[in-house]
Amino acid sequence: MILIHPPIGKRRRIPLTPLIDVIFILVMFFLLSSTFGIWRPLDVALGGGDRSDVSETAVAQGGPAILINLRAVPGAVQPQLVVNGIIVPLNMLVQELDRLAAAGAQAAVLIPDAATDFQQVVRVLDEAKSSRLKRVSLKLD
Repeated sequence: MILIHPPIGKRRRIPLTPLIDVIFILVMFFLLSSTFGIWRPLDVALGGGDRSDVSETAVAQGGPAILINLRAVPGAVQPQLVVNGIIVPLNMLVQELDRLAAAGAQAAVLIPDAATDFQQVVRVLDEAKSSRLKRVSLKLD
């Protein structure tokens, strides 16, 4: 019997450059498609009309209204926060709103100045949302 040996072929090396390219593309895809922060919705009710009917609307919808004014102060980094005529620092806003909620308030209306930064408005709304109030509205001019 005749034995025929298969020819010994050269072992070819697997090129690593395309493999590294594919891995790099996959890593970039997963990095760009993942979220690193926690996004949560912020429900905002936008008021209409003039400033005089803001408090009447909130009172009609249950409980005394809380009026929050956000005023831009020239030369200051932080805007001035006024809750029912009392200047309140931002870190004390939740305690003040909780105190007013315990007194029977259910709704608050935020009225920012036109010069107030939008990020500050969202920050105040987020702080107000973490209080015991049932509803926080935003009044824009």
